[in-house]
Amino acid sequence: MGTAKVQKISAFIKILLVLLLVAGTALIALYPLGNQPVTVIVYNGNTHVEKSFSVDEIETLSGFEIPFPSFSSETFSEVRLVRFFKTICVDKIQSSVFDRYAVLGDGGVLSFNAAAADLLRANSHSAVMERLILAEALLAAVMLLLIAVNAIEEALLPDGRGNHGPIYEIGKFCSQIARYRQYMFFAARADLNAEVANSFLNRLWWLLEPLFNMLVYVTVFGRVMGNSVQHYATFVYSALLMWTFFNKTIMYSVKCIRTNRDIVTKVYMPKHVLILTNMVLNFLKMLFSCLVLLPMLVIFKVHITPAVLFVLPSYVLMFLLSFGIGMIFMHYGVYVDDLSYASGILLQMFMFLSGIFYDVITSLPKPLNTMLLCLNPVAMFVDTMRNALLNGIVCNVPLVVLWTLIALLLGYMGIHIVYKNENSYVKVI
Repeated sequence: MGTAKVQKISAFIKILLVLLLVAGTALIALYPLGNQPVTVIVYNGNTHVEKSFSVDEIETLSGFEIPFPSFSSETFSEVRLVRFFKTICVDKIQSSVFDRYAVLGDGGVLSFNAAAADLLRANSHSAVMERLILAEALLAAVMLLLIAVNAIEEALLPDGRGNHGPIYEIGKFCSQIARYRQYMFFAARADLNAEVANSFLNRLWWLLEPLFNMLVYVTVFGRVMGNSVQHYATFVYSALLMWTFFNKTIMYSVKCIRTNRDIVTKVYMPKHVLILTNMVLNFLKMLFSCLVLLPMLVIFKVHITPAVLFVLPSYVLMFLLSFGIGMIFMHYGVYVDDLSYASGILLQMFMFLSGIFYDVITSLPKPLNTMLLCLNPVAMFVDTMRNALLNGIVCNVPLVVLWTLIALLLGYMGIHIVYKNENSYVKVI
């Protein structure tokens, strides 16, 4: 089969897959879904109780009661509403507004009023979150199929590019990571030392940068959010650590090839090693900044539970997503000079849309809050980390799994693009 024919067939299939994604998304958006059951979960200190309501019950509800003998207004944190995906919160009643929806009756019974019943009905009638998750699952499937079609196309081409299949490239990537791992840590450590070589405060700046940012946000937004969010300083600081890592990795990746022009033009260096070296550097700085976070958890008396282990998946997702997006940005940053300016503006906007200094679910109107949590992976992994660390709640499990898959696919796409084009970078820069 000739080259032109293979490329035409491949292009046709790729167009069909894109059309499938568009049509499938439209079908998911328009397909009528019935009302859904809602579960109410009341969190109080280290305990919680829940009660589920069927669709028929919700439609006739004028109020409801939940027995909670050990309930205490001093340790009460929030009431969560969940639907089909039990770990994804669709609405909250926080402690600052609890009196509007419920009172504690005799015998430790929480009596919820008509306003709470209306809240259940509104959430029962909505299926935005479920539609978005289905659309993201469809996106992941189409991405996987596009990778497969591209691999088959290159295997059939008669010009010797058949060795660029996914298995070969993933194996090559892993072997290069093992080969250059000592270089990455050595280069990251050298860059760390170079950053503070002529600094009076030395490594203290790695603490001061997120600390001062946190103080600004707490001062500016604390009056708005501080009364509705527990441990607000820790709430902001823990999110800033993740955002700073993600932001710096993406900004570095755009100018990565040009910044390392001397290395790229003189010796062969796998380009992903350059990004991973920067990620190691940012990770070490983030660990150093955690020296402030740990005392804050003690000072604000944050109770740590076994759910804190779910912080790890959120950080893994952060690393994978940073690497995947960074690889793609690194490639296009070689050819598009304006990308560094555009990415700076986009990342600044992205920060304000990621819930760094506010709770996405309670601070934004519906359905914008649900859309932001499902479609913005930064907002999602920040929310997941906060709930596991500060509230002892494992949440957003389906979204973490789905976005981890998408991040892995983005990572492979970035690796493939760079492997295919890395020989041309020297000519451009």
